[in-house]
Parts: sequence; C-alpha cells; structure tokens
Amino acid sequence: MILNYLKFYDAVNASEFLNYNEIDFAVISSDLNVHNGFELFDQLKQKIEIVMLTKNPQDAIKAFEEGFVDCLQKPVSYERFKKTADRLVKRITPVNLSEKKEDYFIHFKCNLKSEKVLVNNIKWIEAMGDYVKIVTQNKNYVVLSSMKAFISRLPENQFVRIHKSYIVNLKKVINHDSNNVFMDGKILPLSRNQKLTFKENFAKYQ
Repeated sequence: MILNYLKFYDAVNASEFLNYNEIDFAVISSDLNVHNGFELFDQLKQKIEIVMLTKNPQDAIKAFEEGFVDCLQKPVSYERFKKTADRLVKRITPVNLSEKKEDYFIHFKCNLKSEKVLVNNIKWIEAMGDYVKIVTQNKNYVVLSSMKAFISRLPENQFVRIHKSYIVNLKKVINHDSNNVFMDGKILPLSRNQKLTFKENFAKYQ
C-alpha cells in the first residue's frame, strides 16, 4: 500500500483540500484554528474515515456518535495508535483498496509508445537481459526495466516471482508441481528459493 499525506494547520485550508480531492481518510485535531475538528467534519462534502486527536476525553463520545474510526487522547502511545491504524485499514481496505485493484492499470513505454494494460490481463513477466517481456491475454510487450523494478509497480501478493527469470500473476496460474508452474499455454520453472513464497500466496487465490 502506498501512503501519501499532507499536513494542514487550520480548518479552512484543510476542508478546501478535502472537498476537492479524493481522500481515503484524515487524522483531525479537535483544536484546529478557525474551526474545531467536528466543525471541519460537518463542512466536508464527501464523508471520509476520520481519526480524531484530542486533549478532551469527552470528545470520544461525540466521535463515536459521528461514526469516526477512533478518538485518540493526546499524548498517544505507539501501542494505542497501532490499534487505531489496524482498525482504519480494516475499514478502508474492503471498500476502497480492493475495488481499485480490480481496475488497476499499469502504464509503460514500448516501442516509443505509451501503453496502458489492465493488470489482471497480465499472465506473466519474463526477464530478457535489461528488458522484461510482459505476456498478456492479447499481446506481448517488451519494456526496458528490471524484474525488481517492475514487480514493485504491481499489486502486492497477486504477482509473485517464481524464478529469477519469471514473475507470475497468481490469478492466471492453472496448477503447479514441485518444479513447475502451469500457466495457460506455458510451463514455467519454479525455483527452490521461491517455492515456499509461491505456495503460500497461491493458496489465497484458489
């Protein structure tokens, strides 16, 4: 998961940004300048997941009534914040992140042209020296990239390296044995070093 964040010190600038950008969640202090955190929440055009930071324990009641993810009393310990973070991930992952993966596209240049490919259409990626070959249902692409760099751009755990020369889309794997991975129209080698990681992740897609 890639996490980008911005910090605002007053409610006016914060609400302006939140109302005109797609945001998954916000951590709001109850004692912002101009408006407090609850007033800021009321001004939002789109409702997002909120974590409230406060010095007043009674704010927790209102935060609960508003349906906030949590209300943390300052100062916040690491253990307490971790519980909130885990709760937040459970809230936003099923609705936002998993839906985005279904329509996730990857962009790259091939033969001096910009290409856009639906990630779920990729079968496997094959190393070719300084290039990688992207094998899809309809077409193959040869792209200047290392295997390590390319897999970092793909959905985590759905794409797994099975050999120094191959990365597979687990949704496209038909079966496997101790030495090979059977794809649609191709048998790929499964290395000893990658076997355990492959099997653990493959089980999740069956």
